[in-house]
Order: sequence, then structure tokens, then C-alpha cells
Amino acid sequence: MKTGCVFNPFCLSSFLTFRYVVNPSAEWVPGVRPPCPTVEPERRAEIHDSGQLLDALCGLVDPLARDHRVGILLSGGIDSAILAALLPRGTPAYTVRFEAEGAVDESRAAAVYARRCRLLHHIVTVSWEDYQQHMDGLMRRKCAPLHPVETGLYLAARAAANDGVNFLMVGNGADSTFGGLDRLLSKDWTLQEFIKRYTFVDPSTVLRDPVSMHASFAGYERAGGFDTVAFLKEVHGRGIIQAFDNAIHAAGCNSIAPYESLALGAPLDLERVRRGEPKYLLREVFTQLYPGLSVADKVAFARPMDGWMNAWTGPHREEFKPDLDLRRFSGEQKWLLYCLERFLDLMEDT
Repeated sequence: MKTGCVFNPFCLSSFLTFRYVVNPSAEWVPGVRPPCPTVEPERRAEIHDSGQLLDALCGLVDPLARDHRVGILLSGGIDSAILAALLPRGTPAYTVRFEAEGAVDESRAAAVYARRCRLLHHIVTVSWEDYQQHMDGLMRRKCAPLHPVETGLYLAARAAANDGVNFLMVGNGADSTFGGLDRLLSKDWTLQEFIKRYTFVDPSTVLRDPVSMHASFAGYERAGGFDTVAFLKEVHGRGIIQAFDNAIHAAGCNSIAPYESLALGAPLDLERVRRGEPKYLLREVFTQLYPGLSVADKVAFARPMDGWMNAWTGPHREEFKPDLDLRRFSGEQKWLLYCLERFLDLMEDT
């Protein structure tokens, strides 16, 4: 067990709750502060219907593809598929395929989109050994433990950079703007209900010195409920941007997220989302661009953490409660605990 450094307990609790440190001024130890990206661009185009959405995306993608060596991170979902259809033929596309028994393979659906759009499709295979090899460097760069997508993203971006790509296009912002996080939008939550539903790992269950994250949620409490849409765009969205930026920039690429430059011009139709049409405007655009293809249901960037973390015996540092029952935690939750402990060890060794 490593001891010596006294780490800011707020940062530990925030990472377990949100998968990143929500307070931009918080430091793990003096001088170790993760970057805090800006969520709101200077100006967002307001979208009212699928026609405006497609026009706005074309206006964002076309000049970038003309002026830069652009590639795309192509998953099996509709967000990146829509962007792929707007790129010139021959644009390189990169799909991560995780190497693990039972892992979700998005490369098959992505290959269909790439063939339709005549893109140069590259599949980047990522293993647990890759995570072991690259996560420390990514954590040092970030000054924080990692979101579980980051190592896979880094390897895809590195493959793109090796091919001469300097701007990698991603689908960030589509879910949080257009109603893609349908499980979190499935009902009108009270503040306490949403805290319990959203929290990735409850710090009070695993840390000796937990810090309440109530204040980070409470700013979105409204009369009679909780503003889930605003929370997802601002708090949830900031963590996703931070993870993608760290991974892609570490590989020597810049990231492009066209959806982050868009906003709905009217309130999200929650009833439509709850009736089974998440991202209803994007679905309409996808159907127009890919006639005859059905909208795929998928888990975005599904990491095989259940398998990878199955043999892990739990954290041993003094910041954690002893003898945690790991049967209570999913693979994704175990990853957060594992990555947090490894980051704390890394900071002591630096």
C-alpha cells in the first residue's frame, strides 16, 4: 500500500460520481489540476427540424473537409454515420473493435456506412494490454484518472495521425442535445432520484472520507423537479468533451465535434423520446441519407469492462474502505475504482 500524499477528497468523490472533476479549480494535490473544457461555443445554430439539422451539419462539415486532412471516428450508431455521409469519398474512417470475449463489435455496422459513403475504413483493435500500456501516459497528460473510453479513443486517433489526419471528427454532442440519453430522460426526476440514478459510484460506499456531490446537482433543481436536459448538456457533456479531447490531442490530432455547435430551437420533445424515438431529428436525417437501412440500437462505444475487470481483487489504498464486496459493482464501476487507485499511485511515484 502506498502512502504519503494527501489527495483532495473532493476530487476522489467527484471522479467516482461523474467520471471527472466537476469543479474547474479543484486540484488533486497542489499544482495537479485537470483541464476543464468549455461546453458552450460562442454561437450555436438553432435547429427546429430535420431539414435545418442537415443543412447546418453540411455547413459545418464541408469547409472543414475542404481545408484540412480530416478523418472520422466511425461507430455503429447514427451520429457518426450521418457525419460520414457528408464527408468526401476517400475520407479515412476509424472504428474501434475491442478484443475480448463477448465484446460488442461495432465494426460490422460501421463497415456498412463506410461502404455506402465510399470511405477508407480502418478497424483499430484494442485489447486490455493496450489499456495497461497507455493509460499511465494519458493520466499524466490529463492530470486525472481516465474515462473508460480514453485509451480506445487514443489508439484510434493515433492510427489516424499516422495516416496524416490532423482533424478527427466525432459525434460528441448529439446525445446530449438531441435526446439520445433516453434512459436518463425516461421520466421526470426529483433531485434525489436523479442523484441516485446518475451517480456512477456512490463515494460514501467506497471511500473512507467521501465528499457530498449534492451541490453539483442542486443547481439544476427546478420547481417540482430536475432539469435533466440542462444537466446532461452541461455537466455530463463537459466530462465527455474532456475525455475525447485528452485522448485525441494526446495522439497529435485535433478533434471536431459538429453537433456541439448546434442547439435545439425549441424544448426537447420528451414525450416523443419516451415513446421510443430518442434522437428523433437525427433519425429522420439518417433515414434520408441511408434509405433502406434501419436505425441501429446500440450501446455507444461499448467497452468490455465486465470481462476485463472480472479478476481484479479491489483497491488496497488507505483512501478506500477495506474489504469491498466487488460483486456489488459492474465492470464499468470496477474500472473507476481501479483507475482511480492507479492514478493515485502514479501521482505518488511522479
